[in-house]
Amino acid sequence: MKKQNTSQEKKMKIAEAGILFTLVLGLTVFLGVHFSDQDPAAPLAVAPESIIEELDTEIEVTFTEEPAAETVIVESEIAEIEISQPAPEPRVVTYAMAEQAYFDGDFALASDLFDQYTDEHAENAWGYYMLGLAQWKAGEADVAEESFLAALDLKPDHQKSLINYGRVLIELGRSDEAKEQVEIALAVNPENNSARRVLGRIQHNSGLLSEAAATYEVVLRTQQDDAWALNNLGLIRIEQERFADAVAPLAKAAALKADVACIQNNLGVALERTGQYTAAGEAFAQALTTDADYEKAEISMARLVDMVEEDGIVPVDLAALAASFTVEEIVAIAPEAEDMEVAVAGQMILSMETEEPTTAEIVEPEADGHRNR
Repeated sequence: MKKQNTSQEKKMKIAEAGILFTLVLGLTVFLGVHFSDQDPAAPLAVAPESIIEELDTEIEVTFTEEPAAETVIVESEIAEIEISQPAPEPRVVTYAMAEQAYFDGDFALASDLFDQYTDEHAENAWGYYMLGLAQWKAGEADVAEESFLAALDLKPDHQKSLINYGRVLIELGRSDEAKEQVEIALAVNPENNSARRVLGRIQHNSGLLSEAAATYEVVLRTQQDDAWALNNLGLIRIEQERFADAVAPLAKAAALKADVACIQNNLGVALERTGQYTAAGEAFAQALTTDADYEKAEISMARLVDMVEEDGIVPVDLAALAASFTVEEIVAIAPEAEDMEVAVAGQMILSMETEEPTTAEIVEPEADGHRNR
């Protein structure tokens, strides 16, 4: 019985295997026929996973290489454009162009322009002179000295360079050297009042008050409205404690230059020391109107607060004092016969002092004024 069952089971398995083989064979035939009818260029319906990964990798590599190549080409084109640009043509600087920058108050620009101008016109003393002025006004006194010396190398008797080089030397604290330059200028032209004002400053700074006052008086004999000579003469008289004598020249200077704070302050000091407190206060106020930050005028105004003007004091007429102030010419005393030669020489000097300067002031870069005490 068992043998019979075993035999039947074997038959059934063989039959199942045959059926399965038939089904597989039929499916294989079906698929072969189906794909043989499709377009060879058509994509496969199902692709193995390994093939998909390989295709993705190839696409990424291709995409990465192409932009890199484009970037290199663009950079190369930009570099070629920059190299091929023509250099700008150099600017031609004229004396008038540089001078205009100076008069416009742009001293740094004027320095640059005159520096270029002198490179192109190395034989022109005026170019170096104006370069020195611009550098000095730009706050470069040391550099300005070199420019003035260059001008004087080309023209040793150049009046403007001698005088303004002297002013620079004063600023640098070298008054003795400044005096040498001024004396050279006066030897060439004794009537040069600008040189005399600088000489007065040097004498004043050296404590030679009487000599400085005499120098300013020489200027005022020929130029009665020289405001800085008037201011400096008045200041010397204040320092000599001749306060009443200081009022008139300072009043005239203040009338000529109402917008200069230090002159108004000096006038106020002279008025204060003569008991004219009301007028002094007005002068200090004018100084502060001109320059609200002028510290010395602020101090002077504060000082007047506790001062009371005496009863019955006659107010000073500053306009009348200013109009009447003059420096008289020296009148020579009739000489003895044996002194005739000396007298003639003295008259010649006096005549030279009273004539108007023969050179015009093209540039007045420094006022030669002492501020106050």
